Amino acid sequence: MTEVDSWKDLCDKLGVLLGIDVDLNGVLFLVGIRERGLTFQKFSKEEKLNLINLGCCTLYQEMGLVTSYGIDEDGWPLFHQNSLAPVIPEELKLKTLQDCAVRYFQKVFDNRD
Repeated sequence: MTEVDSWKDLCDKLGVLLGIDVDLNGVLFLVGIRERGLTFQKFSKEEKLNLINLGCCTLYQEMGLVTSYGIDEDGWPLFHQNSLAPVIPEELKLKTLQDCAVRYFQKVFDNRD
């Protein structure tokens, strides 16, 4: 497996694996699917948004910005924002999520080798 060292590498690799163009929402969606233990299937718009949100929370958890504190009655992980977590300026959120996604998938791909 080729290494994933940048956002472009990650998008290229996922694009080849899935046969589609990949953007940040697509990556967050994939993280959400993986974290829920789901497979590719038809999802409602609300489910897609929930999976993207789960992807965001999972990546923010890697940075220590949120903490998981359980699972709701439908099996969805619950998160809360850490009180000492820095507020990320809007212009840095995209880059922050991209960097976290690269680190997340580096671990995923390392575990598959």
